[in-house]
Amino acid sequence: MRVRVPPRPHIHKHPIRMKEPTLNELRDKTWEVTNAMPNNGGWTIHNRLAELMEEVGELANAIQTDEGFKSTKRKKSELVDSVCDVLFEVFAIAAHYKIDLNTEYPKVLKFIDDRRKSGEFDH
Repeated sequence: MRVRVPPRPHIHKHPIRMKEPTLNELRDKTWEVTNAMPNNGGWTIHNRLAELMEEVGELANAIQTDEGFKSTKRKKSELVDSVCDVLFEVFAIAAHYKIDLNTEYPKVLKFIDDRRKSGEFDH
């Protein structure tokens, strides 16, 4: 016996896309989250930097295990989690220094791309 499944109501053929957050919005949300943590007042920029270094180390471990350079038995964290943890710390540092990422990051991308176009990275 076939069971007829009714169509799902209100399903759009083209889902409604939410506006993606800007770099500054992500920076500000990160700052909001860090400030809501218990005893956040005790964290200095030096603590943030040390935390970033720890997260970069975990990212290196995830890449090494995912790429087969280290045994998966030595894996400490997932690659996606590690990338996002690094971003969290970078956004927290950017917030601390009130860096306008929407303005400054595109400048860095252009600078690096101009260097690439000039052949600076050619071997």
